[in-house]
Amino acid sequence: MSAKSSDEEVPDDVHDDDDGHDHSDHEHDHEHDEEDEAQAEADVGRMASALAALDDKVLGSALAAMSEKLRVEVAAQLQLPRATMRLGDALVPLVRRKLQTAAPDHQLQVLFALAQHANDQTVEALGPRSEEPTRDDLLEVLPAVVERHGAPIATLMLAGYAASDAPCRPVMRELLETDERFVIGPPVAVEAKPELEARPEPVDKKQLEAKREQRRSAKEAKRVAEAREREARVAAQAKRRQAVHDAKRKTR
Repeated sequence: MSAKSSDEEVPDDVHDDDDGHDHSDHEHDHEHDEEDEAQAEADVGRMASALAALDDKVLGSALAAMSEKLRVEVAAQLQLPRATMRLGDALVPLVRRKLQTAAPDHQLQVLFALAQHANDQTVEALGPRSEEPTRDDLLEVLPAVVERHGAPIATLMLAGYAASDAPCRPVMRELLETDERFVIGPPVAVEAKPELEARPEPVDKKQLEAKREQRRSAKEAKRVAEAREREARVAAQAKRRQAVHDAKRKTR
């Protein structure tokens, strides 16, 4: 979407035009641009609200259902060490706190990671219509998505598309504004605790040394086996050469 800048130079003959027609068009474009910006801000705010409304159970289930690749992506988007994605129950409040302060583009990436399976089901059900579905298209396929993944995740997906640059964002926005199934609930309280950091479990020195010794033994055994294999190959080659040599002597 391209809009004129408010400080764009205007030719002198436009300013001198008695009817002021071009000047009015310029003002209209500027007002339209401001409306677009306001709508975009509202969409981003609604996306943040949809993320904040996920309860612990829904957020925890979505995190647990992620692929390893998406876990790494979410950690990067929220500036978390990868190890924190293995914190179990402690991960939910940590992600919630991080989402609260993350930039909108990072929130959007995490949102689609959380709603990945619902999104995949929706796209598959829409088929060729998935690029730019109509309201009727979505009303046809969304009930199955809600049944399988729940209304909060379906709502989250719609809010993500509405805040994105996807061609379908107007119809997604319309559903959020008019369909009672996709009403965004109140935000879940964020625990006021220091952020948890992934800490390694206490190391048992005896176990650690035993593992090191085991690795050393395995390496040594491998080295010996390889040496024996080389010696066997050399001996076999020598025997073959000697056999050929003996055979030649007998034929003389």
